[in-house]
Amino acid sequence: MKVIIQRYIKKLVVALVLLLFALKVLDLVFPLNLTKLTDSATVVTDRNGELLRAFSNKEYIWRFQVEQSSVSPYYLQALLTYEDRYFYYHPGVNPVALLRALWQGISSGKIVSGGSTLTMQLARLLHPHEKSLLGKSQQILRALQLEWHFDKTQILDMYLNLAPFGGVIEGVEAASLTYFDKKSLHLTKAEAALLAVLPQAPSRYRPDRHPDNAQQARNKLLDRMAEYSVWPQQQVDELKQLPVYADYFSQPQIAPLLSRRLRQQKQNQIETFIDKSLQQRLAFLTKQHVTQLGDEISAAVMVMHGLNGEVVSYIGSADFYSQKRKGQVDMISAIRSPGSTLKPFVYADAIESGLIHENSLLLDIPVVRGNYSPQNFLGGYSGPVTAKQALLKSLNIPVLQVVNHCSIKALTAKLENAGLKLIWPEHAEPNQALVLGGVGTQLESLVQLYSSLLNQGIAVIPRFGKEQALETRFAMQPGVAWIIQNILRQQQSNWQFEQQPIATSAIGWKTGTSYDFRDAWVIGFSGKYIIGVWVGRADAQPIFDNTGTQNALPLFMQIAKQVESDFKPTKPTSVSQADTCWPSGKQSQTTEEGSCLFKQQSWLYNLQAPPSMNHHTAGFNEALNIQYWLEPSGHRAYTSCASAQAQKVSQAVFPKSLNAWLPTEWKQENLLPKLSANCRNLSTSSSELLITSIQDQSRFIRRNATDSIQLELVTNEPNETIFWFLNDRPIVSDRLIINKAGQYNLVALAQSGMSDQVSFIVE
Repeated sequence: MKVIIQRYIKKLVVALVLLLFALKVLDLVFPLNLTKLTDSATVVTDRNGELLRAFSNKEYIWRFQVEQSSVSPYYLQALLTYEDRYFYYHPGVNPVALLRALWQGISSGKIVSGGSTLTMQLARLLHPHEKSLLGKSQQILRALQLEWHFDKTQILDMYLNLAPFGGVIEGVEAASLTYFDKKSLHLTKAEAALLAVLPQAPSRYRPDRHPDNAQQARNKLLDRMAEYSVWPQQQVDELKQLPVYADYFSQPQIAPLLSRRLRQQKQNQIETFIDKSLQQRLAFLTKQHVTQLGDEISAAVMVMHGLNGEVVSYIGSADFYSQKRKGQVDMISAIRSPGSTLKPFVYADAIESGLIHENSLLLDIPVVRGNYSPQNFLGGYSGPVTAKQALLKSLNIPVLQVVNHCSIKALTAKLENAGLKLIWPEHAEPNQALVLGGVGTQLESLVQLYSSLLNQGIAVIPRFGKEQALETRFAMQPGVAWIIQNILRQQQSNWQFEQQPIATSAIGWKTGTSYDFRDAWVIGFSGKYIIGVWVGRADAQPIFDNTGTQNALPLFMQIAKQVESDFKPTKPTSVSQADTCWPSGKQSQTTEEGSCLFKQQSWLYNLQAPPSMNHHTAGFNEALNIQYWLEPSGHRAYTSCASAQAQKVSQAVFPKSLNAWLPTEWKQENLLPKLSANCRNLSTSSSELLITSIQDQSRFIRRNATDSIQLELVTNEPNETIFWFLNDRPIVSDRLIINKAGQYNLVALAQSGMSDQVSFIVE
């Protein structure tokens, strides 16, 4: 008998080995098809995991990857109690449940229950089959195969992601977002019970269409929860009284253009640094702002943490759904003319190179070079200005004076090294047009460059996704960055400027406007955040009066209030304050007595107070300090006519080209003593240029509104070459013809540098 038993045991072992071998062969020949598990929707979330936007998979199925730890425990309890109470104990197949289902089917003559475990249901989802004995057999084998390869946690995770909830909705996370507009982690017990039963008949139990059917099915599950003492009976009774309420929520479209951009990474789960609440507020403000500007005008906004590069708001267009505004064009990455937004970095480069300091004397006067005559954006001339004033007023002529003393190629290379993307016109090399918008760049590049002003001269590359590591680029020395940002913080609305040595405002900015008003910009900061704003048309068409100050600055100020903080960069030790002089530009302590005509406090980098630089015009190439002989009588004399008692002295002077804008006491003829009588016959020309054909503050009255006024253009220097400007525009004729009433400003600029101006009215 013992031998017979041993023989049967051996046969059983052999049979078991053969069975296992056969199963292994079947496993190799018929591997599990797990492609559905990797073919999920692409989900883009904010910094807190909140959904911003989702993209369906290749088959247009909304399937969001989720793990048990991110699903409500109520749902897991309801699911396992209703579908598979012995999930953690069976090997993928529950023989008792199968026999019960078989007996119920035979007894009633119809299918009452399927006897399928969650593992078997997962097997059917991975490998669909017909409802037949063969199909059920295949399902059982596939369930065993799943249990062979995966543990219970993995199997349950798979089911949570593939469970059908009707139509294109698969997985509990997609179902929760679709029907309740919330993540599955936050499901209530009533909601969890509904979703647990919904895969049984997704169309019949769909809660937004068939709430009564859904409630009946949900209550059946709730009864089972009480029957098995999973949830208290009293609580179940209360839950059953709750009506089924659900909607069919479409997928959100928050930061749609950033989401589309990041989708290229081919990841199912993309985490960003976007602040969802801030993004929605700023998107609303942006859309509201452009509705006042026109149907075809768009806008873009980018807000980035200036110290770590985290992009907390990304608004690529004013209205993603607007065809007129071309809302699906991402203007944050588009190439556009930057207008004047690069001017701060020209001044920064000049300060770092020792060419200027913040209060260096610059000349805002007419400039003529052949047919080239640059103009200021707002027109007019300010005469003598500091570098600080020129930057705050965004004057074109002074910045050209500075850039002409820099190496434009070196400056361009420096900006590109800091991460600024520059696109020059075809066949063009870097040139002075850089500072006036004659180059292409991107909003995100400008935001990156401006971050150097808050970050001790180090530009931070924008970080759109959490997988992106912190990267930085050198832009300028820390002391220079501090001086420039301190200047920009003195910017106030309506062209007013703060007068404090250290700006008290946490907000600073620079505006920009491109040619033909195509692009209006403001790039600046509020506390530790860099804010970039662009307003214009996505098709680059001109827009009437679309300026940075008028159309972009109001939106910038609204955004700045949303991210306001008190952060200000620490002043480096390389920055110190000293008194500097005009016209020399040097520190007052190194300036000769009597030569400091105007003194002001200046922030200096490495104690550098370089002398004032010369200008485009010949007049400023003259020395800013004139030497002459002083007679005992107090008169001035030349070397050839001075007496033996005369002493040689020097006097600081402003160039004659500034005369038209200087206070009376600063003009050369008033700074210098009167010429000695013995020398007057040696003076060959007048000491100043005067317009003689038109008196200042004249008023011309026409008989009829259609009449013209003709005026001669004459000065007291007939032998000088004179350049004439009417309201800042060059005049090419020697006769002035005016057809319209208004106020006019006439400027005469001599080739020697002398100038004069008069104002008059035509009625």
